[in-house]
Amino acid sequence: MSYSSGMTPSAANARYTWDDFIALDDEDRRELIDGELVEIEVPTFVHEEIVAGLVYFLRAWVEVGHGGRVVGSGYKVRVSDRRGVMPDVQFYRAGNDAPVAQQQGLVSGRADLVVEIISPSSGRYDRVKKLRWYAQLGVPEYWLVDPVARTLERLVLRGETYEIATSLEDADTFRPESFDGLEIPLVKIWGEAEAT
Repeated sequence: MSYSSGMTPSAANARYTWDDFIALDDEDRRELIDGELVEIEVPTFVHEEIVAGLVYFLRAWVEVGHGGRVVGSGYKVRVSDRRGVMPDVQFYRAGNDAPVAQQQGLVSGRADLVVEIISPSSGRYDRVKKLRWYAQLGVPEYWLVDPVARTLERLVLRGETYEIATSLEDADTFRPESFDGLEIPLVKIWGEAEAT
């Protein structure tokens, strides 16, 4: 997701909470960052194409007998009472039914994987703030996809911090160890125009 400029709210001025965040209309594309509802830019076509591609590959992996649930942009995740985000892709393994009874947003529990598609205005938040927040929640895997650099990084939680387990680019094929049999040719997620 892309963020508008000037998002450095202080905790002293924090006015909004998780309840305010989940009460937003579906069309209201803001995230809760340190008590402020911060606007995110409308996702670009390339961003949404990458999200769709990743959801497609993960969903196909689920359907061949691995189980689990995958959701794209929009499902809210509570980090704290003053922090809430909407990862671009979330994956819940078979047996992790945390979101089933939490239709408005994930208040307790965690995803097994979150993915963020980096844009020029969101890079710092995806690589620093969100990385810390997802680690705080105990999310085992975090994938960062940069469509401009055409890279994908697979980060794995080790203790309380993430380590880069895999770093790929361009036409590499992504085979994450934690998803036995999953193969994602990166050219398939960069889009048809980019793949030719």
